[in-house]
Amino acid sequence: MRQMTTPVVQLRAITREFSGSVAVDAIDLTVERGQFTALLGPSGCGKTTTLRMIAGFLPPSSGTILLDGEEATRLPPERRNIGMVFQSYALFPHLTVEKNVAFGLRMRGVPAAEIRTRVGEVLELVGLAHLARRKPKELSGGQQQRVALARAVAIRPSVLLLDEPLSNLDARLRVQMRQELLRVQRETGLTAILVTHDQEEALELADSMVILDRGRIVQQGPPREVFRAPATRFVAEFLGYENFLDLPGRGPITIRPEHVGVLAPGQKPPPGGEVVEGTVAAVRFRGTDVAVTATVGDRVLHAISTDDTLRAGEPVRLHLPLARAVPLAGDDGDARPATSKQQECPA
Repeated sequence: MRQMTTPVVQLRAITREFSGSVAVDAIDLTVERGQFTALLGPSGCGKTTTLRMIAGFLPPSSGTILLDGEEATRLPPERRNIGMVFQSYALFPHLTVEKNVAFGLRMRGVPAAEIRTRVGEVLELVGLAHLARRKPKELSGGQQQRVALARAVAIRPSVLLLDEPLSNLDARLRVQMRQELLRVQRETGLTAILVTHDQEEALELADSMVILDRGRIVQQGPPREVFRAPATRFVAEFLGYENFLDLPGRGPITIRPEHVGVLAPGQKPPPGGEVVEGTVAAVRFRGTDVAVTATVGDRVLHAISTDDTLRAGEPVRLHLPLARAVPLAGDDGDARPATSKQQECPA
């Protein structure tokens, strides 16, 4: 009998090459039961390739995949008990909503009575029971994505894989579907792995955030910890940090724009920081605040202010609160030259 503490997914030194290019480079990853994990990174970092290897759509060039503690490296997708939600929804246009949701159950030979029960349950779960007889073309984008989610959940998978599932939706629907996705995952207790390039999506949904760069995991952990303490400049830049300084006695640091203070003329700075003088280069009104770009010598610094009277060309004093400074380690990726095997990697 399997122990409930057995991780649902374990990747051990998984590597995938395409015609001599390394897309995924000997990564190790463990996903615990009930955990929502986000694989995050820019295009070409290896996150989608990793997901496709977990699903069984791509075999790894080397390494081992364990699902529920059992060897699954060479198992075909249909023997992995994986639920998959694609960016493109991948619904059958000629089938109704209920028949789309039932498809995976029929392929698994589930009895008809149980299929009806489970389809009804998941359609209620995603709020689409009243649209069971509709065809996909009669649904909005958000409704189609709910159908795709219901189909994946109906088979009661060991792990739910989500490949950029919200990227085709407009901004308002993306926010709504994030909430729906998290609710469904929490109510079902499913283990989920999300691939996304959207840091906000990962921060909102995930219990664990895994950031990849050029096929390697460069940082992982709870989203709050990763966001507040990026380990390298690459991670910091990807998460929206914009100010990078090398201070005497401190080495390389980064400070988020919202932590940099814009001082009014004659204002005394708060204690515990450094004040620099520069010139406003640009001001961008954002509704509740303004984003300020300033030149300080040969550096460019970014700050957030509520003073919408600032204008380009004016002198400005900025307060850098050193308590908010995040020390950065060196980036291995920046230190080593890119080889032919590390260029033009697929996603």
